[in-house]
Amino acid sequence: MLSSGLETANGNVMHPGVLAGKDLADSIYIVHEMRSMGLTGVTIEVSFPLLLPSFPDSVEYTTFYREIAQVVHHEGMTLTVEENPLFENISTIPVASYYAGLTLESYAAADHQMAQTIINVMHPTYLSVLTEPDTYTALLHQPGIDLNVAANGVEFVNTVIGGLVSDGTMVGAGTGTWMDPSYDQVLLKRTRIDFLDMHVYPTAPTELANMRSEVAAAKAEHRSMIMSECWLYPLSSADSSSFGVPAAPDLQALVTYSFWEPLDEQFLTTVVRYTRANDFLVVSPNPVLNLFAYQTYTPALAAKSPQQVLASFGQVVTAALTAHQLSATGLTYQQLAAHRS
Repeated sequence: MLSSGLETANGNVMHPGVLAGKDLADSIYIVHEMRSMGLTGVTIEVSFPLLLPSFPDSVEYTTFYREIAQVVHHEGMTLTVEENPLFENISTIPVASYYAGLTLESYAAADHQMAQTIINVMHPTYLSVLTEPDTYTALLHQPGIDLNVAANGVEFVNTVIGGLVSDGTMVGAGTGTWMDPSYDQVLLKRTRIDFLDMHVYPTAPTELANMRSEVAAAKAEHRSMIMSECWLYPLSSADSSSFGVPAAPDLQALVTYSFWEPLDEQFLTTVVRYTRANDFLVVSPNPVLNLFAYQTYTPALAAKSPQQVLASFGQVVTAALTAHQLSATGLTYQQLAAHRS
């Protein structure tokens, strides 16, 4: 099933008073456009702790996600939800004080509560409760939370999924392919996850070898697989400073430029063929907006802040959406959705 991440509903772009703005209408519009291009799934990152009753404006955020989920289901599309912590360096929501003092146990217990809310409100087919342990650790930044240790990841996942009333939702976990595949092997053996989730970027030889090991491990344990995030970020796995939480805003801006488009087309074609050959339930490129447009690189634009670059890109995307246009990358993905061979 071909899906895509719905950036306009990503928890990191949420803000207080979200229902009063255009975010809901824009997200619903893009869902309709995704369906029109032949996609059969939508992936949404619903960030911790937005839906917890103790978090400010949680009722508003919950309403926002309920309404989007209803549209996705009405369109007959499969909904995948990632439950990840907010990126403090991207989100405008002040969350650092909420993270302060969390332990592995208290975080897992709160995440369990939010997972149940997601199931009750959004009714996703797939819910991922752990996808990038190293990113979660960096985002939460608490001495008592080190999810880089596989044993802690197992404890976290088991607490989150233990006692969930799943109501038909499959619940899974996994890592990014830049992490050692032994972590996923431990998750598969010591938790009762329904599927293994993989985030695929960057795509240097080490990451590709890790991905093949993770696929083999999932098959050996007779577990399903999804790829809830993937993209051809222009990175070197040897340069760790070019990837991860601190670099996220710069990377988001960098991938908007049109000179990447031919490579993005090749990447999507290769990934879709690979996931189909290996029976993945979902493949979901992220970002979705590149399926509609790119912007032209100029030195003047590149000299601006990531937020300014993304604002410029947003204007280009809005024009493309209004005209019901797809980028060359979007047309490639549309063709892949139409033809399974």
